[in-house]
Amino acid sequence: MRKVLRCQLFGNPQIFLDDQPVFFAFSKINALIYYLTVNISASRDEIAGMLWPNKTEQNARKNLRNTIYQANKELGAEFIVSPNKSILQLDGALVAPSDARLFTEDPIHYLDEYRDEFLKGFFLKDSESFDLWVIKMRNFFEQKFIQSCYKKVAEDIENNHLEDVEKNIHRLIDIDEYDERNYQMLMRFYQNSHRNGKVIETYYSLAGTLNEELGIQPSDETRKIYEDTLTIVKRNKEQKDATKYRFFGRTAELEVLEANLDCFDRNQPFQSVLIQGDDGVGKTALSQLVLNNASEILLVKASCFQAEQTFTLRMWREIMTQLEPIVLTESIMTETLWRQMCQRFFPSFLDIASTQFEEKIRDTDINHLSQFLLTIMDKLAAKYHIIVYIENLQWIDQPSLKLLTSLLLHNQNCLFLMTLRTDHHREVTDFINAVSHYDKLLQITLKPFPKEAIKAFVKKQIPEQQFDYEICDKLYEESEGNPMFLMEYVKQLRQGGSINYMTAKIKKELEFSLVQLSSMERSVLEVVAYFKNPPYISMIALILEVSEQEIAKAVANLSERNLLIEQAINSKIHVFFKKKKLREHIYSCQSASKIRLIHEKIARLLEEQYKASNDKGLLSLVAYHYKNADQELKSLDYELSNLELSLKFQHELFPIYNEQSKVALELHPLEFQKEFEKFEEIGHQLKSNEELYGDMNDYQQLLMKYLYLEGRYLINRGDYHSGIEDIQRVIVQAKEYHHDDILAKAYRQMIYFFIQTDNAIEMALYIDMAMTIAIKSNDHESIGILLRLKGLYHLMIGELSEAERLCQESITIFTISNEVREKYASNIAASYDYLAEIERLRKNYNQAVFYMKKAIALCEETSLITSLVIFYVDMGISYFAAGNYQQARHYLQRSNEMYTNIISPWKRTQLSVYLALIDLLEGNYQAVYESLLRFSEVQGQMTNPRDSGIVYFFKAIVKHLLTIKALDTPKIEKLLNYSSNHYYKKAVENLSAYRDQFELNYLKDTFEEVKTTE
Repeated sequence: MRKVLRCQLFGNPQIFLDDQPVFFAFSKINALIYYLTVNISASRDEIAGMLWPNKTEQNARKNLRNTIYQANKELGAEFIVSPNKSILQLDGALVAPSDARLFTEDPIHYLDEYRDEFLKGFFLKDSESFDLWVIKMRNFFEQKFIQSCYKKVAEDIENNHLEDVEKNIHRLIDIDEYDERNYQMLMRFYQNSHRNGKVIETYYSLAGTLNEELGIQPSDETRKIYEDTLTIVKRNKEQKDATKYRFFGRTAELEVLEANLDCFDRNQPFQSVLIQGDDGVGKTALSQLVLNNASEILLVKASCFQAEQTFTLRMWREIMTQLEPIVLTESIMTETLWRQMCQRFFPSFLDIASTQFEEKIRDTDINHLSQFLLTIMDKLAAKYHIIVYIENLQWIDQPSLKLLTSLLLHNQNCLFLMTLRTDHHREVTDFINAVSHYDKLLQITLKPFPKEAIKAFVKKQIPEQQFDYEICDKLYEESEGNPMFLMEYVKQLRQGGSINYMTAKIKKELEFSLVQLSSMERSVLEVVAYFKNPPYISMIALILEVSEQEIAKAVANLSERNLLIEQAINSKIHVFFKKKKLREHIYSCQSASKIRLIHEKIARLLEEQYKASNDKGLLSLVAYHYKNADQELKSLDYELSNLELSLKFQHELFPIYNEQSKVALELHPLEFQKEFEKFEEIGHQLKSNEELYGDMNDYQQLLMKYLYLEGRYLINRGDYHSGIEDIQRVIVQAKEYHHDDILAKAYRQMIYFFIQTDNAIEMALYIDMAMTIAIKSNDHESIGILLRLKGLYHLMIGELSEAERLCQESITIFTISNEVREKYASNIAASYDYLAEIERLRKNYNQAVFYMKKAIALCEETSLITSLVIFYVDMGISYFAAGNYQQARHYLQRSNEMYTNIISPWKRTQLSVYLALIDLLEGNYQAVYESLLRFSEVQGQMTNPRDSGIVYFFKAIVKHLLTIKALDTPKIEKLLNYSSNHYYKKAVENLSAYRDQFELNYLKDTFEEVKTTE
C-alpha cells in the first residue's frame, strides 16, 4: 500500500508521511515541497532561480535535480514528478490536501485550519526571492482569514451558534491587538450574552494595552459600550436585590405565624413571636415574608448589634426615634412632655450629664419608662396595629432586655416580632422563660433544611434548569441544609460555578461568627480544625501546651456560642464543629508552615498513642496528619498498615491477633474492592515518589511492605505468576537491606503459595529457610507456626506419624499460657485441623470429628471467620467420610453461607464438590446440574491440581452413574462429553496420593460396587 504525503503549512510547518513527521537533512527540500504544495506546479527555472539565486543557471538546475532525488529517496517513492521536462509538481495520487489548500477552497468551513501565520519561523539563507514569496503568502492568508473570520462570527451570531464566537474574536485580536473594532465586537458579544463582567474586563485590558504601548485612550465608541454595561449592571443589581431569594418551605411555621397575626389583626388574643435558629437559617427571610404580607400595620424596626451590647437602651432610642413623629402628629402627648421624657432616658450626646447616664439608671427608671411606653402604645393602638420588629435579640443590652420583659408581660395591644440566634447569653434565656411562663411568647425554632428538601429548594430557585440527585447531595453536604449557604451555592450553579467554592458572603458570615473570641478560644478552634475526627480535650491541651482546665473552659464558651459541640465517646469528651464550613474556613486561613507543624505535632502524639495502645483505628489518622505535614513516606507507611488490616484479615487463613485488631470485621466484597482500590492508589503514589526517595532506606522498606502485601493478595486471588513475582522481589530486597522480619514473612508467604499449589518439595525448602531465621532471632512464635507447617509438609508426603508429632509440638508451644493461647488460637486450631485430617486418613472418623470440634470451638470463641469457614468444610468432609450426610450438609452449608462475605479461595472447590455429592446422593439432580455448570466454567482457571482433581472425582462418579443407567438425566449427560474412565483417570492424576486417599478410595469403591452389582 502506497504512503500518503501531507503538509501542514500554517504555524510551524511540518511534513507528514502516513501521519508520521518527516525530517529532511536540507531545508531546501522542505522549501521545494512547500512551494509545490501551494502552487500545484512550477517551472524548473522558476524554482531553481528562487532557491539558488547566487548560483549559475547550470549549477542551480543541478542542485534542483539533486534536491528532487534526495526528497524522493527519503520519502521512498516518486512524490515530486515532472510531467514534462520544464514543469515540476507533486504526484496528486500520493499527496493529501494541505491545511492551506483546504482553507483556500472553503475558508469558512476550514477556518480552524488557520492555526497561525503561514510557514511560521521558516526561512532560507541567501534565498531572498523565496522569503519574499513567503511574506506575500502570509499577507494573503492572513487577510483571507480576517475576512472569513468576520463573516463566520457574523453568521454564527445571527444563527445563534455561539460556541466558537468568543474564540474567533480573540483570534482576530491576536492578529492586531490595537484594532479596537475587534474589542468592540467582543464587548458587544459579551453584553448580548449577559456577561457584563467580561465586558468590563475586556475594556480594562484594551485601555491598558493602548495606554502602555501607544499612550492613548479607547475611542468614544468603545467607551460608550463600557458605560452602557455599567448601567445594565446597576439595573440588574437593583432587580436582583428585589428578587434575589424565592422563599421556600417553612409552611408549618408560616401557618402558625399567619394564624397568630390574624388574631392580632382581629383584636383577638395573640402572642408576641420569637423566631430563633442558627445564623443563616432564614429567620430574617421568614420575618420579612410575614411582615410584607401583613396589611394596615404600623411597623417599627430596631436592630441589636454585637458591638453595642454595652450601650444602654440603644435599641429603644431607635424605636423612640421612629415613634416620635407619629406621637406628635397624632397629639398623643405634647411635644414638651415628649422631649422631657426623651431627654431623661435618651439624652443628647451634647449633654454633659449624659456621660454618667449608664451609671445612674436604676430599676425604678426602667419601670418608669415601661409605664410611659405602655401608655403610648395603648393610645396608638386605638388607631394602629403596631408591630415592633427586633432583629438579633442575642446582642441586646441588659437594661433594654429588662424593659422589653416588662413591656411583653403587660402589653396587650402591640405585637413584638423578634429574631434570635441560638448562641445567646443566659439573661436572654431567663427573659424567654419569664415571658413564656405567662403565655406571652410564641417560640418558633428554625432548623436547617433536611436532605430530602434540597432538590425542591433548587428547583424553586432555578426552575429553568434540571439537576440530578448527585448535585443535590453535594449541595447538602456542602451547606448542611443552611438556607443562606444553600442560596450562595445556588447562585454558583446559576453562574456555572463550582459548588466547592466558598463565596465571599459565606466567608464573611463565618468570620463574623468568630468576633469577640478570646485568643485561647480562637486557638482551640484552630486546633480542632486540623482534625478529621473529633479530638478530645486532653489532646487539644497537649498540642497547645496548656492545662485541660483552660481548654475545658474555652470549649464550654465555644459551645455556648454554638461553634463547637461536645460529645462523650468512650468516656472521653470529644469536640467538633457544629458547621463543617466553619472548620474549612478556619483551616484555610492557616499559613502553610503552621499547617505542616501542627499536623506533624498531632501525628507524633497519635503515633505515641498507637504504640502505647495498639489501637488500629489510629493508623489512618496518623497517615492523614503525616500527609498534611508533607511527610509522604510516613503517611504512606501508616496508610498501608491500615489497609493491610482489612486485606490481611481476608487473606490470612490462620491470622495472629498481634497483627490485627480482635474486632476486625469481615468486609463485604464490594467494600473489599474499595479498600483494595485505595491500596492500589498507594502503589501509584510510591511509583510517583520513586525518583525523589528511591535511594532512601525508608522508601525501600516501604516498597517491600507494599510488594509483600500485593503479592499475598494476588496469590490468594489466584494470580500466582504476578504474586510470586512480587514476593520474590521482596525476598531479594529484604536480603539486600538485611530485613530479616520481612524476609521471614515473605518466606512464609511462599510456603502458603506452595500449599495452595500442592508443591511439597518447594514448600520444604522455604520452611527450612524461614526456620533458620526464626531460630537465629530466637522467635518462638514463628518456630511454633513453622512446626505446624512442617507437619503439614509431612502430611502432604504421607508421613503421618511425623506430621502428628510436629503438630502436637506446635500446639504445645502455643498453649504455654492463656495469653499465648488466645493470641495464636487460629494456629492451634489449624494444628487440630491437620490432626483431624491425619485421623481421617487412618479412617478414625470419630477421632477426626473430635479434633475438628476443638478447632471450631477455638475459632468460634475468637470470631476468626476466615479460619472458621475452612474448619466447617473439613468438619463436613469428616462427617461425610463417617457416613453422616445430614451433619455433613449442616457444616458445609454453614461454610457456604459464610463464603458470601469473604473473598478467600481456600477450600471453595472442596466445599462445592461435597455439597454437590450430597445433592447427588439425595437425588437433587437439578442442583447437580447447576454445580456441573459452575465447575465447567471455573475448572480451566484452577492452578491447584487437587482442586482440579476433586472436580474430576465428582464428574467421574456422575458419568459412571449415567453410563450404568443408575442416573438418567439427559441435560446432565450433555455436560459430560468424555467417558467415565477418562474422568476417573484425570481424578487419579490430579488428586494427592497421600492427602486425598478418602476420595480415591471412594471413587474406586463406587466403580467396583457397580461392577459387583452387575
